[in-house]
Amino acid sequence: MDLKLSHYAIAVHDLDAAVETYKNFFGLKEAGQIHNEWGGFDAVELGYSGERTLLLMSPTDPNNNISKQMKLRSTNANPHGEGFHVAVFQSDDPRAAGQEVEKNGAKVIDSGTDYIIVHPMATHFVLWEIQPTRQPHDPGIDFKFSHIGIAVNDLEAATKTYTSIFPLVQEPAIWASEEGKFKVAPVSLDGRQVTTLIEPQADDAPVKRLMQSRTDEFNPHGEGFYMAIWTSKDPAALAEKVSNAGGKVIPTGDPSGRFLIHPSSTHGILMEIAPEKE
Repeated sequence: MDLKLSHYAIAVHDLDAAVETYKNFFGLKEAGQIHNEWGGFDAVELGYSGERTLLLMSPTDPNNNISKQMKLRSTNANPHGEGFHVAVFQSDDPRAAGQEVEKNGAKVIDSGTDYIIVHPMATHFVLWEIQPTRQPHDPGIDFKFSHIGIAVNDLEAATKTYTSIFPLVQEPAIWASEEGKFKVAPVSLDGRQVTTLIEPQADDAPVKRLMQSRTDEFNPHGEGFYMAIWTSKDPAALAEKVSNAGGKVIPTGDPSGRFLIHPSSTHGILMEIAPEKE
């Protein structure tokens, strides 16, 4: 199956404000604008060298799935319910990839175009989309999207799901964080990490509290997207830039300079910035 991790999309209330946030924090540039009448949303592509690295989406239809999802997750801290919407693979043949994913047991929604949707019920409550291939990253950029973290109830079951449905491979290292009270399983595709599956190990773990806040009859464990991981050649300099631009930076104490950005600063997305690997 021909797949490559591409980007993710964030559902936002104020598209212009969200665009300014990501431009000011990270230097992302507009790569295109979208008005989707059928889907009921406006969107702005952000990235480098014309490639989409991040998509910001704002619903124009108060009754579509994006609006409903935002209403469901609205809280006092996040009154508009902003946050993660979909993670995207690219493929030279999205329809063939979608057929193979469906054959592997996932529910696939065919939109009648080259954009194939994988239902979140099959993937531990993360919505995935398969899109046509675009140009690769400019190798000279400082800030790159790496992968996403997914909160799961059963690490072994989730690993089996992702390695069965998609052509992914579990990395040998399953490790635990005593400080964060979780254990993780990295899963990769052609040597590039696609996701980190994260299972909480205590009821007071931050990831567990998030999961408990979003449980419902369809998702009794509150599984789903947890964080986006990006890399930088100079995390310390980027942390200073984000902080100076008004972002809430959370140091980790890691000697490598790895840091977090609070979701209140990034329209509902917990971000981890790690040093770029050589």
